[in-house]
Amino acid sequence: MRIKLTFHAEKNIVIPVQYNYLVQAMIYNNISKELSDFLHDHGFIINGRQFKLFTFSRLQGRFTIRDKMIEFVPPISLVVASPVERFLRELAEGMLRNDNLTIYGQRVMLTSVAVFPGFEDVDFSEEVTIKMLSPVVAYNTVKKGNSSRTVYFSPWDEWFSELVRINLERKYQLIYGQKLEGSDIRIEPLGPKDDRYCKVLQYKDTVIKGWNGIYRLRGDRRLIKVAYEAGLGSKNSQGFGCFEVIKGLRK
Repeated sequence: MRIKLTFHAEKNIVIPVQYNYLVQAMIYNNISKELSDFLHDHGFIINGRQFKLFTFSRLQGRFTIRDKMIEFVPPISLVVASPVERFLRELAEGMLRNDNLTIYGQRVMLTSVAVFPGFEDVDFSEEVTIKMLSPVVAYNTVKKGNSSRTVYFSPWDEWFSELVRINLERKYQLIYGQKLEGSDIRIEPLGPKDDRYCKVLQYKDTVIKGWNGIYRLRGDRRLIKVAYEAGLGSKNSQGFGCFEVIKGLRK
């Protein structure tokens, strides 16, 4: 399931280019404290890995960038997706009730909430074409002695699809309470490698490398459904891995 939130403001909205944390904070501030504390402090845990089970897009609207700030011309919109219906319901209701909704200290008004009903896995073809609404991320942590470093992969790397598959299988087990046996999914870039699609973003003090663009997803329709609702790749709740299907839905 997903929702699209549209905001208006009396004047242009100016925020830092690195705004993922601001949007995430606005989301947490508009759901119940119980659910916010659970997601922020614990989340859904499997094999020692923590998942929030939601993702969101970049802010959508007309904008200009200057001096590390981005200036949006209202209206702006935000897509938020999750398999947890309570989370989306609380978010929409919380923002509708909030008379002092702000981002980076600037007041905004929620003018519409578009609700998109969830799809079943049978509604997806085994091959879909997707457009990233926020960058897709795949990484591995390499440990050496007492230190470790994070290695980010591109969709052209051999390991990228494998990391995406492992991540989606874990999400599937959390959502449905059972493991998938013999499943597979591949992500294929449509076109040659182009570094213009590589986005290096900062979340708090962490630098994250992800990729925009158009891709083909092939494989288990159950995993495609999970990716659509909970996000493709890693760091979804920080504003990564949200996409729209532009070809391959049966509805």
